Amino acid sequence: MHQKIIQNIQGLRGIAVLLVVIYHLVIIEKKYGGTDSLLPEFLRFGMSGVDLFFVISGFVMVSVTQAAFQSPKSAMTFLYRRVSRIYPLYWVYTVLVLIVFLVKPSIVNNSVAGEVNILASFLLLPSETLPLLVVGWTLIHEMYFYLMFFLMILLLPKKHLPLMLVLWAIGIALLNLFTQTSSPIAVIVTHPLTIEFIGGALLATAYYRKNLIVNSSRSILLLFGSLITSAIGYAFYIQHTGLFEPAGWWRVALFGAPAILVVFSVIQLERNSVIIHSALIKIGDASYSIYLSHILTLSFAGRFWSQYDGNGLWDHALILPIMLLAVLAVGFISHAIIEKPLIKFSRRIVI
Repeated sequence: MHQKIIQNIQGLRGIAVLLVVIYHLVIIEKKYGGTDSLLPEFLRFGMSGVDLFFVISGFVMVSVTQAAFQSPKSAMTFLYRRVSRIYPLYWVYTVLVLIVFLVKPSIVNNSVAGEVNILASFLLLPSETLPLLVVGWTLIHEMYFYLMFFLMILLLPKKHLPLMLVLWAIGIALLNLFTQTSSPIAVIVTHPLTIEFIGGALLATAYYRKNLIVNSSRSILLLFGSLITSAIGYAFYIQHTGLFEPAGWWRVALFGAPAILVVFSVIQLERNSVIIHSALIKIGDASYSIYLSHILTLSFAGRFWSQYDGNGLWDHALILPIMLLAVLAVGFISHAIIEKPLIKFSRRIVI
């Protein structure tokens, strides 16, 4: 299975992880920075980075499986590479959180009255509680999508993939309309966020099957139009609900649909030789390490900050950029000395 590297997709990964970090910076500032806040609540818009990741994931899954359909060996290789990409580094950080949990459960945000499903956390299984490493909830959705996509490339002719993806999306909509359940597995199976993966996958089928090319000016217009529409929609949502974190179909509408247009725009820009800045591409390369480690880094820095928090906002203006740089530093170090060796080791295993 070969994939032509789309540099702008890596750049988008960098943007997505920065958005998520900013979202958590807002929360950390409120938790540890005293009564004053420098970052506006609107920056919780950064949660949309997760939706951008989901769309990118759907796009990439189709990209790496162009020659894999109805080939058991290729399907197994696909699943192995996804599993070996997600779990090892995730386990490293989950073990760190588990150690803290065993010593002092109250400071692990995911514990509910000191209880957590440790096995489900390590295996990324649907559960009634969040994983030990809180960002693991997104990886549960990822693994579900990988498993379903594995079954599709194992059983379906490639030409039937778009139809199956559309039917899958319709099935999710119908299940949401006519069923109600609190079962953790059913919640994942019927979750609207899967639509974002499907949207990214459908976008990739169009990208590889049709020579659809949009010029640079129209792509830029579409890109900024999508971002502005998403931001305005989010502002109206806040105004009318008083909430800062849309869920379910609201989240798909406000963040997921624009994310699909953003991905479409940037791949069109690359076709027109417009490439995202190399710094964002490098952050995108390390985005998984940054994503898994950033809450631990921010929480550690936040607890230290709370011991020396002064009056006013001067310390916020100083500490918040330092925390952001610390997140990036830890992520890049993790990518270099943990993630890349783990990937290299996993590739030595031949199925």
